[in-house]
Amino acid sequence: MKKLLIFAYLVGCLQTSAQNTALKVGDIFPHILFKPIINAPVKEFLIPANANTKLYIINFWGTWCSPCIPEMDKLAKLQITNQKDVRVIALSDDSPERLKKYLIKKPSKLWLASDTSFFLYKAFGFSYVGQSAIINSKHQIVALVKTDYINQKMIDDLLKGNKIRSGAEIKEQAVTSGKDIFGVDSTQSESFTIRGYMKGQQSMGRHYINAPYNGRRISYINVCATNMYKDAFDIVSSKQIIYEIEEKQVCDYDNKNSLYCFDLLVKPEQKDSLKSIMKKKLLAVLPIKARTEQKLIPVYILKCSDSTKLNKSTNEKFSYSFSGRGFDGTAATMKDFSSTYLSNEMDLPVVDETGLSQRFDIKTNVEVRTLDGIKKSLHDLGLTLEKAERKLDMLIFYK
Repeated sequence: MKKLLIFAYLVGCLQTSAQNTALKVGDIFPHILFKPIINAPVKEFLIPANANTKLYIINFWGTWCSPCIPEMDKLAKLQITNQKDVRVIALSDDSPERLKKYLIKKPSKLWLASDTSFFLYKAFGFSYVGQSAIINSKHQIVALVKTDYINQKMIDDLLKGNKIRSGAEIKEQAVTSGKDIFGVDSTQSESFTIRGYMKGQQSMGRHYINAPYNGRRISYINVCATNMYKDAFDIVSSKQIIYEIEEKQVCDYDNKNSLYCFDLLVKPEQKDSLKSIMKKKLLAVLPIKARTEQKLIPVYILKCSDSTKLNKSTNEKFSYSFSGRGFDGTAATMKDFSSTYLSNEMDLPVVDETGLSQRFDIKTNVEVRTLDGIKKSLHDLGLTLEKAERKLDMLIFYK
């Protein structure tokens, strides 16, 4: 009981601290109990006060994060090479059950720990997963880095006590006022705003489908030109993009000067022309221009092998959400499903050739965010993907 009380006290202190400022390089890492650990000789682990292991790498990842999988493989090799000096703890917000299923498909030498609240991840203030905190034997945080940056040279430098540049992406403190940041309200008939980077705002895009704007408004905050042009030209996959100029001139999230905030509200009678008006506005004001040309390119074709596995929807309004764990949509057509979800997840555009015109309530469960994992989730719905070639619009960037 005493141990539990001490742990609760420490967690409480960290929660209070995390509300004010994120953990940073140079801070002493709190005495946090990692629990449960799924595949280790111990079910829980506390970094000891006088650790024999010289470096602990806490890698924040998820089975739903496809780039995280090869990063985990790389960390496993580094741990084997430095087995006396390095211990990796891979902390995920996946449930223990999901991690166990993952380990059946992909065994790992790393210790996999579950924290469904992602409490520690939030305490560091990371912007996204695929980043790591490195702790030394004195409990000092010595580096916050993108996981794919970790290599043998970095390990060697840290073992020698050298300082390294921390390149982790940390969330800026959100600036909220409760007001529409573009100053738009439902009494307006139309408005248009485009400006540069807004400090304290997360990158995002939004289509205002419901009242009061009812499909007349689109907003983007702190995004590059690529995102907005893809939306305006209805481009669903990054494989449909051609750069006639250097890619970083079009999109470089490390350069805040290349990010934009955009808001467009059109008149009610112009609702069906929203994308067309958006296209004209972007071409008129942005230094980066775009056009489309049709080209024959590799794609995946979505086909249906058993329509009885699909649930027909009683709703008419399409709504959806998705993550690396899968798709959850109401009143989705197969075209909706292909363009909003599958083309985002796959390495090629996905073209609907199911021949199904009805609306469906679709929910997929992707156990591991890989091609095979996604294909399995589709198979459970009576759907398949086949490689082919089709003529599609290509978005071409130029100046």
